[in-house]
Amino acid sequence: MRFQRLGLFLVLASAAFAANAANIDFNLASNAAAVDFTTNLTDTGLEGDLGYLHHTGRADIADAGLDLSGNASPVGSPLIFGVGAKAFFINPKTVDVNGLAVGVGAHFRYTWPTYNRFAIGGELYYAPNIVSFRNTDRYLQAGVRAAYQVLRNADVYVGYRYITAAFTGGSSITLDSSLVLGMSLTF
Repeated sequence: MRFQRLGLFLVLASAAFAANAANIDFNLASNAAAVDFTTNLTDTGLEGDLGYLHHTGRADIADAGLDLSGNASPVGSPLIFGVGAKAFFINPKTVDVNGLAVGVGAHFRYTWPTYNRFAIGGELYYAPNIVSFRNTDRYLQAGVRAAYQVLRNADVYVGYRYITAAFTGGSSITLDSSLVLGMSLTF
């Protein structure tokens, strides 16, 4: 319950940082729900990110991150790429420990030039033992999606998310492995 309140607070408090362009992303799976808020912090592509995932029976995960995003090649390229880091606060329900990990990673989005309403994207963040704390040995979060732009500032998508972590004295635990349906709103 404590993590649920923290996650809700982080998402709602992040609205105060929406001075520039911002994005809010919601997605649902059969046993999980996630929300993510991203906003531009500077005109040079630095983005701040707050997120929360609740999976019934497996885990609550809150994250905060900084990424540098932009065109991967000359301006106007259909490929947007970002690199950065996220801090993950992990509360698994199957073991009696909490964890913290700082993952480095990347995300991308490719919009088809000939059919610009369709895009694919993905992300990968990894935290090895050296940057995993409080009973966490390592953390991995990955996801892919296919999106369709239904409005100028709104996408709907289908995707797959996989999250795993290893904790002290145990083996790896899959915290989420879900097909997701979601929407992404830009304002």
